[in-house]
Amino acid sequence: MLFAFLTPTIACAHSAEALQQWDVGKQAVAAQDYAAALSAFEAAAAAGMSGPAVHFNIGVCAYRLGRWSRATAAFNEVARTPEMAALAHYNLGLVALGASKSDEAARWFAQAEREAADERLRALATAQLAQLPRPPERNWLVFGSLAAGYDDNVALISGGDVLGVSGTDDTFAELQLAGVFPLEGPWSLDGSLVLLDYQDLDGFDQLGLNAGGRYRLPLGDWKGEAGLQLAYSTLDGEGFESRRMLVLQGTRALTQEWRLRARYRFSHIDGLDGFDGLDGRRHELGIRGLWRRGGWDVTVEYRYDSADYDDSTLSFDRHQLAFDVQRALNRNWTVQAGLARDHSKYDVAANGSEERTELTLAVSRALGASWRAVVRYAYADNQADLADFDYRRNRVSAGVEATW
Repeated sequence: MLFAFLTPTIACAHSAEALQQWDVGKQAVAAQDYAAALSAFEAAAAAGMSGPAVHFNIGVCAYRLGRWSRATAAFNEVARTPEMAALAHYNLGLVALGASKSDEAARWFAQAEREAADERLRALATAQLAQLPRPPERNWLVFGSLAAGYDDNVALISGGDVLGVSGTDDTFAELQLAGVFPLEGPWSLDGSLVLLDYQDLDGFDQLGLNAGGRYRLPLGDWKGEAGLQLAYSTLDGEGFESRRMLVLQGTRALTQEWRLRARYRFSHIDGLDGFDGLDGRRHELGIRGLWRRGGWDVTVEYRYDSADYDDSTLSFDRHQLAFDVQRALNRNWTVQAGLARDHSKYDVAANGSEERTELTLAVSRALGASWRAVVRYAYADNQADLADFDYRRNRVSAGVEATW
């Protein structure tokens, strides 16, 4: 069974058009005209009505009409609200059943059973599971992306350090893979690969590999993690640097909408094949707040970064303040904008300091449950006391991303 239609909590004033469409949708539901109700609820959301209720009702109408992909998108949106996640996951199980995807349905019901605080909902999920074979749980997460683009001032950047600016434009292709693989108990493994290949400027081609393990730590209201990571990177096929890292992290929910994360990372760095000057140590401390409501994700982050290299001309202290806003426009389209401001002061007085401003814009469109098409633009303006590192840069790319 599906739960009843929901009425929105009017925490803020909705437009007259949104409320009118909402009333039309309610009347259509009463008449069991689910096609008209779906159209009206969609119009209410388009007119600015936010919150999980409107998306829940869209999901119910789409389910009644057998529009499985639309119902899935709507209930996934509802699941972004923590107190409604279990109910949304239960309904995603019903949608999967309607689409004859029994393995997927069993996973959703099992998740709802684990999450549900309401005894009735847990009993419903348990009853559904009793009628289905339980598939093996998939706790791992894998991300992949493939993109191509154009860079009007190719720069070699490692963790925010500009080690060379070409002053030359080039096209490029980029591949990224990353995965998280939980083990039994509190342990998990993670790894990533980044491959960047320029058409003509081979000296800027990069390969990065990262692998490590994390241990979850119970810290009261905080969710803590301690991890060790190993990283290796190359330039133009030759060794660039290797890193051994210790990562400490804690996250906690401040309210239903706000989450806080604090992270510290220590890196022991070995420069390879002519980059001996990069031998050294690095300390990174960051505090990030995430606000999530409806289709909005807003992130504010401060980072402090201190690098002490054998080549003292590269050693620095850096402060960064960054803002990122992401908005789901509808079930398919999402836009994102980011702004970051860095201030770096080098240990060697002759290098002076740098002020870097970075702007990012992205538009993505869902291509299914796992895939998205993404177009990105990035702009950087680095104002440096040392003329060699005073530059501007524009970078645009288009590609596809997938999460499994």
